[in-house]
Amino acid sequence: MSLHKNQRGSHVVAIVLVIVVLAAIVGVGSRVMSKSKHNVQPGGGRQEVASQSGGSLESWKNKCSGSGPVTMDNSPMKLSDVSYIVPTGLLAGAHVTPIDHLYFYPKDMTNRDAAPVYATHDGYIVDYENRGSQLQNGKAASGALRIVVQYTCSFYSYYDLLTSLDPTIAGALEKGDKHYAIKAGQEIGRVGAQSLDTAVYNLDLTLPGFVKPDSYTAEPWKVHTDDYFKYFKDPVLSQMLALNPRKVAPYGGKIDYDVAGKLSGNWFLEGTNGYAGPTGSDRTVVDGSSKGYYGGHFSIAPDAVDPAIINVSFGDYNGKATQFTAKSPLPNPANVGTADGIVKYDLVHYTQPSAQTKAGSLSYQTQPVEAVVLMQVLDGNKMKMEYFTGKTSADVSTFTSAAKTFTR
Repeated sequence: MSLHKNQRGSHVVAIVLVIVVLAAIVGVGSRVMSKSKHNVQPGGGRQEVASQSGGSLESWKNKCSGSGPVTMDNSPMKLSDVSYIVPTGLLAGAHVTPIDHLYFYPKDMTNRDAAPVYATHDGYIVDYENRGSQLQNGKAASGALRIVVQYTCSFYSYYDLLTSLDPTIAGALEKGDKHYAIKAGQEIGRVGAQSLDTAVYNLDLTLPGFVKPDSYTAEPWKVHTDDYFKYFKDPVLSQMLALNPRKVAPYGGKIDYDVAGKLSGNWFLEGTNGYAGPTGSDRTVVDGSSKGYYGGHFSIAPDAVDPAIINVSFGDYNGKATQFTAKSPLPNPANVGTADGIVKYDLVHYTQPSAQTKAGSLSYQTQPVEAVVLMQVLDGNKMKMEYFTGKTSADVSTFTSAAKTFTR
């Protein structure tokens, strides 16, 4: 009798272990972003999920044919349903480095499935994920459907945060169809109460502004992010640009600001495995905790809308991922090298773009200083950094033992 009970207990333990492992696996595909006094997150509404997850470029090439880009036939949403569009390059919570996709914000930010989403060109859905979302309290919710669309062997787009898919498409994808044909203008799903995230990835292009592309193998498409608007034509192009607050080329935004031997761009805490983060790092952290994969990320780069503004983004600022704006864009981080020694930036509140944002309209210069960051470019593609909360550049002149070293 005693032996039988032990066996039953072993079975229960085994089942619990399986559940824990499966939960961890599901968690890998769901990156959660935070709200703080500094950040209002993309996605909008009640969804607090970072948009991209796993996938491989080779898996996307299933049954592909041809090469090179295509010209898109129509917008992914009726533009009468869109309030505004945010270009690539945004910073937001767990998105510590410039974001590699755009945000189409529907006018209806209350109702789920409020607006249809369309195929922009004939293609094939070659990757699909129905991962659910993590809310601010960590509970799962529906409305985080992601698809990758193949046009040629080297040109793709992706849609994320769809709240639903066309039932026929959903049925085929749930059954494992890895090459589902769609036609330009076809309704493929719906979105509401949150943004539609989208982008184009051109595998014939490798962005020149990443000093070390190998640091991004966790998201291999990132270094192939192209200017979304480049592949549309009028009248759709002009209508989309009218909803885009960025008024300088490239209109689709920019994410690669590294300059070899200079301060500008993305940095990763030494020993933390680049963009992927430490092995085993938490990819389901709620509220922007620095325990996430992004905890070792750091970026200093121009603003997504107004490149005259310099933003500073921490994967770990007092335990959370947090963004600021430099009160002065000088010295220009693209020009700061080893010969410049320690440089300082006073940091003020960071404001994300909205429907009312216009280049030059952000009032960052009138904001009170919340912190100062000290940085020094070192030889060997390294950088030393330390921040001081509640201090200004007049209060601090040198590093302490708390300073950390970053690399590309």
